[in-house]
Amino acid sequence: MLYPPFNYHYQCHILLKAARQKHVQNEPSFTYPSTPGALNLHNKIFAMDNTDVDNVKPTEDCHEVHNVDESDRLVGQLFCSRDQAWHFYNGFAREHGFSARKGTTRLDVEGNVKTQEFCCSKEGFRVSKVNTVDRQRAHTPVTRTGCKARVIVTATNTNDQWVISKSDQKHNHALCTSAMTPFMRSNRAVSKADIDEATTLKEVGVGTSQVMNYLTQQAGGYHNVGFTHKDLYNALQRGKAKEIVDGDVNALIAYFDYKKHDDPGFFMTYSVDESGALYNLIWSDSTSRSDYTCFGDVIAFDTTYKDNLYGRPIMPIVGVNHHHNTIVFATVIIADETSQSFEWVLQNFLEAMMNKSPISVVTDGDRAMQRAIKSVIPYAKHRLCSWHLSRNAQANIGDPKFTAAFSKCMASWWTTKEFDIQWRSIVSEFNVQKHPWVIEKGNTRHLWAQAYLTGHFFANIRSTQRCESMNASLAIALKHKKTYLDVVRAIEDGISRMRMNELKADYLSSHTKPFQITKLVDLESHAAAIFTRESFRVFQDELIRETLYRIEAEIKSLSDECQHYILSKYAEKNRKFEISFDSRTKTLICSCKKFKTVGLPCRHQLHILKQLDYTYLPGTLIQSRWTNDAKASAPSYVDLNVSPEVMQMARFAALRSTSSRLCYIASKTDESFKTARDEMKN
Repeated sequence: MLYPPFNYHYQCHILLKAARQKHVQNEPSFTYPSTPGALNLHNKIFAMDNTDVDNVKPTEDCHEVHNVDESDRLVGQLFCSRDQAWHFYNGFAREHGFSARKGTTRLDVEGNVKTQEFCCSKEGFRVSKVNTVDRQRAHTPVTRTGCKARVIVTATNTNDQWVISKSDQKHNHALCTSAMTPFMRSNRAVSKADIDEATTLKEVGVGTSQVMNYLTQQAGGYHNVGFTHKDLYNALQRGKAKEIVDGDVNALIAYFDYKKHDDPGFFMTYSVDESGALYNLIWSDSTSRSDYTCFGDVIAFDTTYKDNLYGRPIMPIVGVNHHHNTIVFATVIIADETSQSFEWVLQNFLEAMMNKSPISVVTDGDRAMQRAIKSVIPYAKHRLCSWHLSRNAQANIGDPKFTAAFSKCMASWWTTKEFDIQWRSIVSEFNVQKHPWVIEKGNTRHLWAQAYLTGHFFANIRSTQRCESMNASLAIALKHKKTYLDVVRAIEDGISRMRMNELKADYLSSHTKPFQITKLVDLESHAAAIFTRESFRVFQDELIRETLYRIEAEIKSLSDECQHYILSKYAEKNRKFEISFDSRTKTLICSCKKFKTVGLPCRHQLHILKQLDYTYLPGTLIQSRWTNDAKASAPSYVDLNVSPEVMQMARFAALRSTSSRLCYIASKTDESFKTARDEMKN
C-alpha cells in the first residue's frame, strides 16, 4: 500500500483549521492603501473593539478624516479616544515609511492626561553607556537620530474627544520603502490567534522556525505576516513565563489557605484579570487586624517602591503603635498604580478591618491614590509625605537653600497667617513665583504644611518613610528570592522582627523605670506609670519646656467652673497662647492644638496644671493609644476565631497593664503597699 508523501503544511492546516476560524474572524484589522501618500479613510473611523472598521459610520462624536497624507491636514482631526488617535497615527506612519511610538504625556492638576505626543521612533538620542566598565553585552545598533517628526493630541474641554493640535512631519532620516515596513517595530505584533496556533504546534513538537514558516504561508508571505521570527519566539517565551507565574500564584494561594488553618483570623482576597491571571492581592493576619483596632486611626502608604516581583509593586499599609514603632496592618501586591487598583485595595482593606475607616492618611502624593482616597474614605484627612516633598523641591528648583527653606516652612508649627507670610517671603526671595511646581504646591498647602494640618491627629507621622524598614527587607529579599511565596515569607520575617521589637518595648515599659528629671515628682511619676517609655520621653520633653512660659493674664468667665489663661514665652512676649480650663470636666484646651495633633499634653497645658497644683494627669489629657494599656481594650476577635496563642498574648497584655496601674496606686503609701503585697501573696 502506497502512502502519500508527508505534507507538513497540509498537516498543520488540518490541525489548526478550526482554531484559526475561531480566532482570526474576531481579530480587528486595519487596511491601508498600498501606495504611500494615498491614505484616505473615506468615511471610516477607528474602532477600539472587535467591530469591522469598514462598516463603521461617522457619528456626531467621531468626525470623518480625509486627506491626512499632508502634514498640515493632520491638525484638527478628531478622535473618540486617545487610543484611536494612536492607531490612526501608527497607520499613518506605516504608510509613510517610518515607525511611531508614544512620547511624553502632560497631566492637568487633577492627574488626568491632557496632551499626548506621538513621535517618530527615531526621536531623541540614545543614552550613552559606552563607558560602562563591566558591560557584558555587545552594543546594539543606534536607531535614534533626533528626529522631530511628531503629532500632539489634546483632550477637548469635555474630554470626550481628542484633537490633533500640532503636527510636524519633517524627518531627518531616510524613510523606509513599502518592502521594508514589515520590519518596523510599531508595525510588528503577534496576534492572539497566531500565538494560540503557534502554542498548539509547539505542544506537538513542531519547532519555532517551522511554525513561523507555516504562519507565513497562511498569511500569504513574509510581508503580510506582521511579525518576525524573533517576535514569535519572544511571544512564546512570554507565554512560558506566564505559566511559571501562574504556578507561583497557585502555590501562594495554597500557602495562604494553609495559614487560615493555623490562624483562622487570617484575611486574604485577590482579583483576577480577564484571562484569569492574578491581578491584585491583599492579606493581613489576625495580629495585624487586632493592632488596627487599637492603632488604625492613622495609616501610611508608600506607592513609590519599585523593586518588585514580576513587575508588580509591593505596597505595605503601615501605622504606628503605642511605642511609636512602625507596624504593618496589611500587605498588597497590585497589578498597576491606577485609581481603580487603589480603590480595590482600600475597599478590601476596610473589609478586612471590619469597615473601620482611618481618620488620617499619609501618602507619597501619587495622584491615582489621592483620587482613590477621595472615593473610598472621603472623610479621612490626607497628608503628603514630607520626605518626598523635600526631594521634589530639590529636583524641581535645584537650589539646596530653597529646599532647606521649604522644609522649614513645611514643618513649622506656625499659624496659617504666619505660614502665608513666610511662604510669600520664600517664593519672592528665590524668585520662583512663576514656577509651575511652586504654584501647584502653594495651591495644595493644606495637604503638606503643618500650619494647615495642626488640629488633625496624625500620630506624629509626617512621611511614608515608616515604610522604608519594610522596603529595605523587601529589597534584600528580592535580590535572592524568585517566587511570590519566597517574598511573602520574607515579608513575614520582617513583620516578625517588628513584633519582637514591640515585645521588647513592652518589657522595658513594664520592668524598667524612666529617669525623672524635673522637680514635679508626682506629675512626672504618674506619667511614667501610664505612658510607654517612648511616649513618656515625648511627654518629659514638653514638661521640661513648660518652665519657659508664664501666665500673662487670667480671665475669669461668668461661670466659676471655666477659666481662661494667656501664656507668653520667655523672651518672646509677642507669641501668645490661650488656654481654657473647665474645672468640672478637667478639660484643658490650648490654642496651639498640639494635643489634638500629636495626642500628648503640650507644654502650655502642663504649665497650667503646675499652677493649679495638679499631681496627676487628668484623664482628658491621656490618649489610651500612647499608654501601656493601649491594647487592653482590643476586641477578643471571637467572631474571627483568632488563634489561642494570639488571645493569650492579648489577655497577658491587658492584665499586665492593669496590674501596672494598680502597683502605681498601691505604692503611694506604706499602708497601701503592704496591703497590696499581702493580697498578691495570698
